[in-house]
Amino acid sequence: MFLTANALSIRYGIDDRIAKFFVDRDPPKDNLYWKDKQLYLRPKPGYIFLPLIVDLFYRSGISLEVLLSEAFVHTLEKIGHYAAEEEGGLIDKPAAVRSCRLAVAEQVKNRELLDEVTNYLNGRSSYISTLATAFPALHRGDLFLFSLCVLNINGDKHREMVIIWFALISTLLLMDDAEDVSEDKETGEENAFIQSGLSTEGFEKIKVLVAGNIERLSKINKSMAETLHKSFANAIDKPGFKEYLNN
Repeated sequence: MFLTANALSIRYGIDDRIAKFFVDRDPPKDNLYWKDKQLYLRPKPGYIFLPLIVDLFYRSGISLEVLLSEAFVHTLEKIGHYAAEEEGGLIDKPAAVRSCRLAVAEQVKNRELLDEVTNYLNGRSSYISTLATAFPALHRGDLFLFSLCVLNINGDKHREMVIIWFALISTLLLMDDAEDVSEDKETGEENAFIQSGLSTEGFEKIKVLVAGNIERLSKINKSMAETLHKSFANAIDKPGFKEYLNN
């Protein structure tokens, strides 16, 4: 499915300049994240999050010039490459963390923030852990948090950006997990619904999480929040999904 700039702007309320930038961008060469991809954007969480998170950061006060700069976007792309290597089993998580840290090292604006992200991803003490969700499956893309370290923001602003990141990404990944429950049960892949116990109680916890995410995102981009809410509702209302809940 081809995503147009107009569709992103109308459906998600994304700034026209951001939508056009990502729709027109070519997939980076020699990058495993975009291997064999003809288009930069796809209607999948791992790709569509890029214009969405940039729009949210822009509306939260980060300069569009910075967010659409080659330096920042290329940083996202490099992190994507290492994330794909980890997912494909070419490197382990510690190696992925080291590679991403090195990838942003020359552009880091605040080394304290870099250490916070590194500690969090390595399972050490970090304030970021207190902001994370209760479901590890919703943090399988957290290597991208390294990209925040190249933004010229202070500790309080960095905390705000992490909260926005978790709100968006966990909602997107839950929609992905809802579609893959059956397959992930068979393969053993990470899935937040499976981690919730596939129970009514666990399902209610997920719905509370999403409600909080939507409320938070609506204060930044109401159109995006409404679309994500509808998409999540549709994902969990598909025939066969609720049969996995142990009522």
